[in-house]
Amino acid sequence: MGPFRQRLLYAGPCARHTTPRLARHGSLALALTEEAAHTDEIVLDLTDVLFISNSILDILTVPARRLIPPQCLLVKARADLELSERTAARGWNEIATVRVEES
Repeated sequence: MGPFRQRLLYAGPCARHTTPRLARHGSLALALTEEAAHTDEIVLDLTDVLFISNSILDILTVPARRLIPPQCLLVKARADLELSERTAARGWNEIATVRVEES
């Protein structure tokens, strides 16, 4: 195996908003697509996130559907975000390449 590499996508404060945001929604999809070229398991750690919009979940659905097993998108989040229910409404429970871990 090659050397361990960890890649992070930073969502920082935006001048127009009081909460951290990505500069463009496309940035998130692009980052996930690029990461898929380097690893089989893409981990999106949202455990410190207090809110995630439904539009972000919609955006995550697209790259998750494009992954080819054994690749997968693992989304870690706080239980109070209710991602299992919210993502099930978007068909994530039918996508073999996406998993949600709530704590």
